[in-house]
Amino acid sequence: MEFWTGLYLMSFLNMACCLPKSSYTVHFNKLSFENAQKKCLPGGFLTDILNKKEMEKILKTIWDKNDKTATSFWIGLKKNKGVCVKKSLPLKGFYWTANNSTHSEVNVWKTNPSDTCTEARCGLLSVEYSHSGATSSGFVDATCRQEHTFICKRNVAMVCPRPNILGIHDIIYSNDPYTCKVVCSSGASFNLTCSKDLVWTVDGNENISDISQICLECKEGYRRDASGNCACSDKNEDVCDGLEPSTTDDYSNDNRGKSLLNQPTSLPDDVSTNETGVHIEEKAGDISNIIVPVIIALLIFIVLLVIIAAIVKGCLRRRSAKLAPRKTATVALNGSSVMEKANEKEET
Repeated sequence: MEFWTGLYLMSFLNMACCLPKSSYTVHFNKLSFENAQKKCLPGGFLTDILNKKEMEKILKTIWDKNDKTATSFWIGLKKNKGVCVKKSLPLKGFYWTANNSTHSEVNVWKTNPSDTCTEARCGLLSVEYSHSGATSSGFVDATCRQEHTFICKRNVAMVCPRPNILGIHDIIYSNDPYTCKVVCSSGASFNLTCSKDLVWTVDGNENISDISQICLECKEGYRRDASGNCACSDKNEDVCDGLEPSTTDDYSNDNRGKSLLNQPTSLPDDVSTNETGVHIEEKAGDISNIIVPVIIALLIFIVLLVIIAAIVKGCLRRRSAKLAPRKTATVALNGSSVMEKANEKEET
């Protein structure tokens, strides 16, 4: 019996040790509640605070940031529109957006939430600073449209994915899983760091949004600098303008067809072929855009000619009708004058 009890106890301890640890990220840029929720993605959410130990970790994370300007942080606490404040409940009718739970051992409110049922309200963690650390004075509420700093939480161990680098290269990892070194076939090397948002960046140049190209060859006249950008290698930079891309080192078929940003870089042949096809379609579209209006203009011109011809023909008919009586009278006059002349000859 004691053996099985000990075995169960060991199993429980193993499970407890293997439970995923929570990590917290404090963001000092101010966003609305909804945008703060989106910013915590992927893999995170606006933090809940379920017990005092978790509150201590969050306050330590805030203090370690060494920024005492922010005193109100969005947390995952919300009351929906149509739900009334219930002062008798620990969370006053609010709930944790992470799992729709209303449980919390930490339920101290700095001020009572606004007593309204007609609008959504969101929760903030109110923080105060002293010379030794950050302390919490409790929860407060505000309209969800207000912009505040916020705190994200992840319940899983953060594991950075393998960097996606195009071209021939080697990736060397150190004991730190959040740093690595990329060595390209050209001999260039770059140190990468993985951020808390699971994004790899080049050390010293976090502005590069796509590190996948750092091992690709540049255009003729360009070379990769230490930050991974293609820079003109000639003293006269005008020489670099208008140069065509050079051929690229071969790389795995899995990476073919992916868009290559941050030009100038060279592209594989099959990508160039696809782009040529696109240009042909665009040219065909341009020709059709010219032909169709020309055809329409010709049709309109023909219709106008038909209308003008009909109008001219009608005018001529009316003119002929008016001239017919005059011709008859002229003929009659001519006839009478001839007869008079004939009579005069007979009399003589």
